[in-house]
Amino acid sequence: MIKNYYSLRKLGKPYGLTYSKMAGVGLCSLLLCASPQVALADVAAADAIEVVQQTTKIKGTVVDNTGFGVIGAAVVVKGTTNGVVTDFDGNFEIEAKVGDMLEISYVGYKTITIAASAQHMNLTMEEDTETLDEVVVVGYTSTSKRDLIASVSTVKAEQISNMPVANVAQGLAGRSPGLIVKASGGGINSTPSISIRGGGDPIYVIDGIIRSSADFANLSPDDIQSMSILKDASATAVYGSRATNGIIQIVTKQGKEGKVSFEYDFNQSFAQPSIWPEKMSSYDRAIYANIARENDGLDPAYTQEGLNHFKNGTDPLNFGNTDWRSLVLNDWAPMQKHSIRLTGGSETNQYYVSLGHIDQNSLYKNDNHWMKRTNFRVANSTLIKALGLRINTTIDGYRQKQTHPYTSTASNYYGVFSHINDKSSRYPGVNQYGLPYNVTDNPVAETAKDAGYIRNIENVINGKGELIWEVPWVEGLKVRAASNYRYYGETQKSWRKDAAQYDWDSQSPVYANKPVLNHTSATGYSFTNQAFVEYANQFGKHNLSALAGFEQYYEKTESYWLQRDNYAFNIDQIGVGDANTQSNGGSEAEMGRAAWIGQVKYNYDNKYYAEGSIRYDGSDRFAPGNRWGAFFSGSLGWVVTAEEFMQELVEKNILNSLKLRASYGETGLDESAGRFQYMTTYSYNPYAYVMNGQYYPGFTEGSLASPDLTWYTTKQMDFGFDFASLNSRLYGSFDYFYYSTKGYLVAPVGDSYINTALGVGLPRVASDSEHRRAGIEVSLGWRDNIGDLKYDIAGNFTIYNTIWALDESESESSRLNPYHRSQQVKQNFYGTLYKNLGYYTSAEDVYNSAGIINSYNSGYLTAGDIKYEDTNGDGQITSEDQRRLGKSGAPHNQFGLNINLSYKGFYFSTLFQGSLGFDLYVTPALGMQTGQTGDMPVAYDYQTDFWTPDNRDAQYPRLMSNTGLNSNNNYASSDFWLIDGSYIRMKDFQFGYDFKYKLLKNVSWLTRCKVGISGQNIFTISQATKYGMDPEPSDTGYYGYPVERTLAFTLNLGF
Repeated sequence: MIKNYYSLRKLGKPYGLTYSKMAGVGLCSLLLCASPQVALADVAAADAIEVVQQTTKIKGTVVDNTGFGVIGAAVVVKGTTNGVVTDFDGNFEIEAKVGDMLEISYVGYKTITIAASAQHMNLTMEEDTETLDEVVVVGYTSTSKRDLIASVSTVKAEQISNMPVANVAQGLAGRSPGLIVKASGGGINSTPSISIRGGGDPIYVIDGIIRSSADFANLSPDDIQSMSILKDASATAVYGSRATNGIIQIVTKQGKEGKVSFEYDFNQSFAQPSIWPEKMSSYDRAIYANIARENDGLDPAYTQEGLNHFKNGTDPLNFGNTDWRSLVLNDWAPMQKHSIRLTGGSETNQYYVSLGHIDQNSLYKNDNHWMKRTNFRVANSTLIKALGLRINTTIDGYRQKQTHPYTSTASNYYGVFSHINDKSSRYPGVNQYGLPYNVTDNPVAETAKDAGYIRNIENVINGKGELIWEVPWVEGLKVRAASNYRYYGETQKSWRKDAAQYDWDSQSPVYANKPVLNHTSATGYSFTNQAFVEYANQFGKHNLSALAGFEQYYEKTESYWLQRDNYAFNIDQIGVGDANTQSNGGSEAEMGRAAWIGQVKYNYDNKYYAEGSIRYDGSDRFAPGNRWGAFFSGSLGWVVTAEEFMQELVEKNILNSLKLRASYGETGLDESAGRFQYMTTYSYNPYAYVMNGQYYPGFTEGSLASPDLTWYTTKQMDFGFDFASLNSRLYGSFDYFYYSTKGYLVAPVGDSYINTALGVGLPRVASDSEHRRAGIEVSLGWRDNIGDLKYDIAGNFTIYNTIWALDESESESSRLNPYHRSQQVKQNFYGTLYKNLGYYTSAEDVYNSAGIINSYNSGYLTAGDIKYEDTNGDGQITSEDQRRLGKSGAPHNQFGLNINLSYKGFYFSTLFQGSLGFDLYVTPALGMQTGQTGDMPVAYDYQTDFWTPDNRDAQYPRLMSNTGLNSNNNYASSDFWLIDGSYIRMKDFQFGYDFKYKLLKNVSWLTRCKVGISGQNIFTISQATKYGMDPEPSDTGYYGYPVERTLAFTLNLGF
């Protein structure tokens, strides 16, 4: 069958010329024309070899397995730059010495290495089917890419392993169609949001077991053998309700038969904010502050004397020029990664051991915000031949420690960075002795060495055992049983302690508040048990496989906390605190799931495919009697190029392969059922009442019970195809997907008086609410060789949209308003906003136009203020004039372009990634609204583009010292402040050299030696940069840790 897909065949023309061969010759010619120096260098090198080694002309012919010449195959003397390409008939001549090793390579064929002969060499190239035969794990079974009819894409782990990322999730954006990854600022171990085709959170399956998103993110990329993105129902439904939003499936590395192999990887990186504009000096800001006062008809805020103080630095206490960033943050944040791996074994026993460590520091100057994580993995596989029994065991886990400063005014990024951004530069950060100055919200004090801390420690260990028995008396029958146990412990110690602050001319510390200590400990465990019977066999042209089994899952968690306040001593121990202030609490939770699973796969002659699965799912979120539901999926596939009527196109290499796919499935959901909603619930409050100066407990009744709650359903459809053309140089895929979720469990709304009359909430019931999501995804690539240059360029694009066909949870007032309701309209708008009409042009324009009532009556509405559309024509601007405007706040599409090149030991790869058609909203601080910016509204150069009579097309409205004068007319929620967030960025790159290619190829004890550089977020093109922000910020007002640009040095060794 391979021959039917991919073999080269004669066109019936005298020279056996194919379109792909002509393309190969054309590309080779183009390279030679573009690089004459290279061509001349190769000729000169060949001449030198001829003189020194007395070379001769080695002649030969390269054909494919049908006997026709291969055009454009590279023939190179191994270890040299001496090379040629075959002509139209597959012939070549090369200057070489008899006995020299020749390498013959061509895309889609296995490379030939053979000694040069004085006789005419006849060489036959065999097709390389390794890619087609690559095993892909889908659900509880595996299949080859050739036989795959589900919508599945793969991510190569080696593309991430050398990247300067703190977790795997940071390296996924743009690498796979259907995978939507959105960062939210930077910072220590920052984790982007991940969805598949715009759904909710996917599940993460590691070696057949559903694991947490944290376990996935903290997995060492060096331990990943393969990563698959499972997208349609035929691939995900077998995993049940948790897989409705797709699956990211990981297969980790296992031991290999052979001698002991040891590998070491090192990565040293440095990160800096990628886009973060510098603030203006206090002097420049003060000038604009005076302009703002003048615009409001007020006296200047700063006299010339004050301006001179700003300019000359003669009064740093009252007229300072503080650069808060330089006081609090370093220019670069370092990170180190180390990874070692040991593998080997015999025919009956293989082992794999790995240990990794990462040490990530932040931009904070005082080294009190960092993360350290250590990963380990031990895997062993033993085969008992006599029994046909294989025993697989794995133990893995990690310990992660992370810390951040903690004071009464800042405990996270928002606290620190909002103060760095908003604190006026005219206030000093340190006093005349260089000590933290005594002023509120001083980020210097908030990040000082003697500030408190929030310290998290996570310990996770996971163990899995698996038995696989190939039943000897039934061919193709296999019995498999596995058990997985995961334990985690997490402690958080929060020592809220204000750092010492000092008056301007003092060295005596002042403390704002007394310390507080909170200690929280959480532990939990979960286990998964699986038992399967599998059968796979071939009967002539019929291939059949089946799986049946049972899976159960259980988890239990508990958490306890205690706290004491008003510490008299700076000792961070619970027993030192004031016992009169002590408080404590805790909680416990457990849940369980179970399922019976069945799956059947059939194909005829590797041409027609049919698959089906069923899962009988059980969840304890529902009452007994309603806990079980049956869900299924089915898929069909057709390899069109295996048909006889397609052979002419296959022979001409116009179409090497074409596979059509279609799938449909239904999965159950239980998320909106909540916990114990089928029971009458009560909340206990130990402080419900106070009588005679004492607390007394009380109970509060929960919502009415919903004993009839049961599963609701998502229906999924997918239609797609995969193809390869021009000798598999051109390849790609296309998918259309559609999801419909119906029957959400909601409490009725609209009749709120019933809730009031009953005194409790209404029960959740099955509704007719329906949410739909649909879109397309496309991938397209081109790979080829040009002599020693190998390249692969691949792009992918995903776009989707969503709609609430019916949402019974929406309030009645919103639902009845056709301009405001969120249902029956595509969810590709930002929100309900006023439509801006630009700026008022004059007082007459204000007088003759509708306006917001309070602003209109303020008497301060004038030219340069924002004008809004009176959409309902009632002569005034009210909430009834708001409409659905803008583009979605989250991207509904994503694209990536991956370029991989290799040339004689050198390698280079880069990924361009981006999103289109989404909006960001400028925060009031960047819009220069009073209250956020103090008396110096202008902070950045780009904010100087404000409206004046001579600058009527300005980026900002007129400059005001008090925006409340016109009732903040310019800051009403409107589309004026929307920014197109579309962007394209050079997401990452790698460049390096493999010393084993030539320089160290004869060093037998060294099996791997690569040195390189890599980076992330190198540059970004986006309209958002016009406002000085990255298009993936944690906050559009600079109130979060900025997205970082990272550069790294990498070293890979093997022994």
